[in-house]
Amino acid sequence: MKNFIALLLMLFTTVVFSQEKIDTVIIQNKGTLKIELDQRINQVITAKEDASCPAPVKKVVVKKDPPKANASDPCATQTQINGFKIQIYYSKNRGDADKVKNEFERAYPGMSAQVVYFAPDYRVLVGDYFTKSSANPDIRRLKSKYNSSFAIPYKVLCRRAK
Repeated sequence: MKNFIALLLMLFTTVVFSQEKIDTVIIQNKGTLKIELDQRINQVITAKEDASCPAPVKKVVVKKDPPKANASDPCATQTQINGFKIQIYYSKNRGDADKVKNEFERAYPGMSAQVVYFAPDYRVLVGDYFTKSSANPDIRRLKSKYNSSFAIPYKVLCRRAK
């Protein structure tokens, strides 16, 4: 009798505490997979994404100059444009990145250099280029000392870009 009551109690608790159906997976014709999620799961996923994703990067406010005579010149109306820079070094330590930047500026006085923070690394970026191919000659020249040099997309100063 005790075993019967224990079995009945276990059966009752599993029925009471069982979860409701919250997702459905349907495989339709031609291998299409359709997943229907409960709205609460979607809210939890969205909340986790919002909490873990970094805040949006501040947009650079570009002061626009009045248009000049040559309308085909992209630098006529903008001070910064989407272009490329060469990354020569990265580190988790700001001091190391500043040291490499200072060494670079002494070795290559004609090129601009800056340290920027892309979580979780500090990167040393040099030069301003309109296209990746225009950065290639400088990348080849820098590879002798900075063998991990490569071009990355970045906002560049329009008048300085090559």
